[in-house]
Amino acid sequence: MKFLLFSCILTTAMASAANAEPDGKMLFTQNCTACHALDQALVGPSLVEIHTLYGENPDGFVEWCNAPAKKRPEAIDMPSMAHLGEENLLAIRQYILSISDGVAEKKVSGQDAFATLAAGPKVQRIFMPDAGPAAIAVALDATTSLCWDAGVCRLRYAWTGGFIDGYPYWKGNGSKLATVVGEVRYVESASPFGSGTPVRFHGYDLVERLPVFRYSAGGLEVGESFKALPEGNGMQRHFTVTTHKPLALTFPANAKISTTSNRGSITQGVLRLTADEARDFTLTQVFR
Repeated sequence: MKFLLFSCILTTAMASAANAEPDGKMLFTQNCTACHALDQALVGPSLVEIHTLYGENPDGFVEWCNAPAKKRPEAIDMPSMAHLGEENLLAIRQYILSISDGVAEKKVSGQDAFATLAAGPKVQRIFMPDAGPAAIAVALDATTSLCWDAGVCRLRYAWTGGFIDGYPYWKGNGSKLATVVGEVRYVESASPFGSGTPVRFHGYDLVERLPVFRYSAGGLEVGESFKALPEGNGMQRHFTVTTHKPLALTFPANAKISTTSNRGSITQGVLRLTADEARDFTLTQVFR
């Protein structure tokens, strides 16, 4: 009797999960936020403009997302979102309509909106120097930024002083690189998990507007996130790793940065962790 009752509860829960409506906000954050801002054009049109174009045309919105074309000669081609499916695309559209309703469009001058950062984190998918084509620029705050490469699943470098100037990239329709605004303070030439380790990128979530990168490295499932230290003094890196074995991570010797960990021990650039320690630990990297 107890088993039958448990089975009915489990079946009902599974049916409820299967029938749950898609989360438009979450889907937008995961798939659209890097290129579309609320009230001004960035890589793509603003949500206000999308509202104007597709507020009364849900079918047109789905068709465009499935097979985007080029409307503006200077614009970067949007990738197809067909993999999301019609139901999820309509949920994204509904979220766009809800947050852009009654909002006015801002005019953008002939310079990069990200070149100077007033406040708050930013995440921008864009071609960066000394990185692969899947680079992601992240402004941790108004002072400290970094380049994370989704193609190889690792940090490339971090800098202070500003964010990026992406206007040449946008103006050249992706034929030129964005430039770093500021001074590069730290370069990581290989993955801490080993330069030959097979990797696979699983995307990222935004937590308090900062990305948590999800990836596999040598069979381990990893989450990696970053937080700026005060006044451009460095950054904290938080890792979660699914492992049942001890772990050794290697960081480059660099006289311009000091690296400490809240767990394990670091000797000559190698962080050694027990299996328990490796599941959740934080590095503090201070710029000198």
